[in-house]
Amino acid sequence: VLRARLSDAEFFYEEDKKVSLEQCVEKLKYVVFQETLGTIYDKTMNIMNNSSYLAGELGLEDSQKTMLNRAAYLAKADLVTNMVKEFDELQGIMGREYALVQGERPEVAKAIEEHYMPRNAGDNMPGSLIGAIVGIADRIDTISGCFSIGIQPTGSQDPYALRRQAISIINIILDKELHINLNTLVEKAISPFVEKRIIKDEPSKVVDDIMEFFKQRLKNVLLDKNYEYDVI
Repeated sequence: VLRARLSDAEFFYEEDKKVSLEQCVEKLKYVVFQETLGTIYDKTMNIMNNSSYLAGELGLEDSQKTMLNRAAYLAKADLVTNMVKEFDELQGIMGREYALVQGERPEVAKAIEEHYMPRNAGDNMPGSLIGAIVGIADRIDTISGCFSIGIQPTGSQDPYALRRQAISIINIILDKELHINLNTLVEKAISPFVEKRIIKDEPSKVVDDIMEFFKQRLKNVLLDKNYEYDVI
């Protein structure tokens, strides 16, 4: 059984190498992320815009901005590869490998993998600043998009794992000691949904709801770090 699976993987890998990541990005136009929010290609454009904004806020150099833009553009490309379709837990990992095979800069390849980190509570944080920024840009797009169209966690229901994504953003910011105005970032992140006129409420109300959502997650994060309740 194992030999057959490895044989399949080898076949998928060789086939995938025949298709550039650029071509894969184009295929994302036909993959729906969420019915109202659009395709994963639409999401990629939002990730790029959010990343560009963060790059300016954090004072990245031009060379870093170039690599960041490239990583943001290719971040989701491997989702349409044969390998990730068959072994979905390899998303990001295969993006890194295919990027290296196709001659992308190592920093770009690394960021493609790292933007999924942390994948769970015990996972590693992104090692690079570029990977961290793309990760924040991706997650804030998902949170802002869902809140904009009225999808919010209720009780135990959280189909888009928004709580985990908010906690990941907080942990990345703390880990990298990033100085970001989260309120302004949220305003930037909801702007595509305002432009598309799919936002369900007043933009200011949506921003307030998202900020309150983050405050609750921040309290939990700080409690886990053993800060005193009264201090929090």
